[in-house]
Amino acid sequence: MKVLKIFLYAILGILALYLLACIVLPDRFEVSRSIEIDADPTIVFNQVNNFTNWDNWEVWSEMDSTMNYTYSDRTYGIGASRSWTSEKVGNGTMRISNSELLKQIDFDISIDDWNTFKGHFIFEPTETGVKVTWTDEGDLDFLMRGMGPIFDVMMGKDFEKGLSNLKAHCEGLPAKTGAVELISWPAQTYVYILDSCSVNDISTKLGELYGEVYQTIAMQGVMPTSQPLARYERFPMQAGDKDIVVLKAGTFIETAVETEGRVQLATSQEGNTLQASHFGVYETVGKTYGALHEYAAEKGYNIRGSAFEMYLTDPAMESNPTNWETRVIYEIKNK
Repeated sequence: MKVLKIFLYAILGILALYLLACIVLPDRFEVSRSIEIDADPTIVFNQVNNFTNWDNWEVWSEMDSTMNYTYSDRTYGIGASRSWTSEKVGNGTMRISNSELLKQIDFDISIDDWNTFKGHFIFEPTETGVKVTWTDEGDLDFLMRGMGPIFDVMMGKDFEKGLSNLKAHCEGLPAKTGAVELISWPAQTYVYILDSCSVNDISTKLGELYGEVYQTIAMQGVMPTSQPLARYERFPMQAGDKDIVVLKAGTFIETAVETEGRVQLATSQEGNTLQASHFGVYETVGKTYGALHEYAAEKGYNIRGSAFEMYLTDPAMESNPTNWETRVIYEIKNK
């Protein structure tokens, strides 16, 4: 009996201490971790802003093989949501409630039998990339307040692993810039459509525009003389910029065509160009742009207008992204 009494007193003591902790500790929890990533901030932002990219770096699927994800029709930006079912951690939904380009993404997170809480990703530019801070916060019921410090330990480990995976993925994307060349080219006619889209929709938008352009020239019996090309007249670069890309998509052609609808004609400048090939996934093409601008500054060349991008490799024909080639061409003012 004496041993039983000691055991009961110990249990009561632990319960009393836990209740005291619930009284003393905050009625909210906050878990936060940060990491610096040496990659284009746009790449990092879109890994978080688009739920279909979370498979590249989140940790929960590694921890629980029973997890199954479903997505809303919209997978990125405000209103996008991702739901999951799991035998181990339960079911839940995460919804993007706010998305400020290259600056901040906020989430509403609901888990069965738990209060809805908030998640945040903050993006801060650094000299070589971006600092990412991941925070979850929310209210605690009275009897859960004693668990608050444990949340930081348990969830913090997941955040650290997820951020580490995010860093490895973004920094490991294939990217190589070929030699920068000064090349003279003749004036050339090209056909294009001017349109706009979000950063996430560039690939879809280009496919749509190329279909329209190639149908127009084919109906007039005109052949393209180059691979598909694009020129970006506006691209969001700074935190807080509107997520709007303005682009021209088309191709060089052998002879002028009659334009109709959105299809327009233009002519490239005759003379010198600076050109370099980018090898790797398109998201990393910014490194080649940077190399061209550095070369131009070093040699005293004045760049004219936006670059031509020519997509020399069809990913459907080449499975290795290291071999995907994008040719970047800047017209320069003749000396």
